[in-house]
Amino acid sequence: MFDEFPEPARSQLAAAFDEGRTRPEWCFAEGRARLAFWAPFAGADPVIVWQFDPGPDPAAAAELLRRGLRTTGLDKIMYDISLAPGLTPVVDRAVEHEALTAAGFVMEVERLTLEWAAGTDLPEDPGRLTYRPAREMRPDDVLALLMRISEGSLDHDTQVEVATAGAAHEARWMYDDLLNRRAKPGWFVVGHLGDSPVGLVAPDDHSIAYIGVVPEHRGQGYVDDLLAHGTRTLAEAGLQRIVAGTDVGNTPTANAFLRAGYSEVGRLFRYYWRAS
Repeated sequence: MFDEFPEPARSQLAAAFDEGRTRPEWCFAEGRARLAFWAPFAGADPVIVWQFDPGPDPAAAAELLRRGLRTTGLDKIMYDISLAPGLTPVVDRAVEHEALTAAGFVMEVERLTLEWAAGTDLPEDPGRLTYRPAREMRPDDVLALLMRISEGSLDHDTQVEVATAGAAHEARWMYDDLLNRRAKPGWFVVGHLGDSPVGLVAPDDHSIAYIGVVPEHRGQGYVDDLLAHGTRTLAEAGLQRIVAGTDVGNTPTANAFLRAGYSEVGRLFRYYWRAS
């Protein structure tokens, strides 16, 4: 089935298959439309429409989406459209947008795409926190921390997962996802103030994948400490470009990235499909 996809998608799918992140039965083609689902790590269910080329006909592409969802038996999936600032999917990716909405997808959240580039001043880590690699901590302790971070979170996906599946399920999924990221073992860390965990930051091989502070320590600037640590970790590893994202409505996190020297380079429009 990968042969139905043009390059570079074909090679990307083959590499993802080798990593257990996609399968031939998750890939579909019809006419000029192409579709592939992707899981974040081996053994996980697909969570995102990863390769989607709708071709010129939104109705045919919508039918391909519906067929893929029926065949895989998924109960939820998401899809991202990334654009430069000022552009909108309704106008600038009209065929894609029409196909998604016709298949039952709804655009629920707009996210900022942020970037730190080499040559930008590195954020200062004030040294208030000490850091322990999450892999060296008891899994139950990290899971408990993730559950506490989810309390009052302004992140749309976190809010939806906690409301529909529960905080424990959301924390378990996030923990598994972060441990399976391409990253050095010591990059994913928990910041402590004395013996008290304040929050965590999880860089991977290209991005700040996750950052969060527990409720009782919010409003004291600790997100800046965690972000400085994560950014410096990747910069010192030689990355020339670090990407990140946060919901447009999550103003505190967005402002933390801007203070750390990140700049907005685009917008990501996230669409969701749910069986219900």
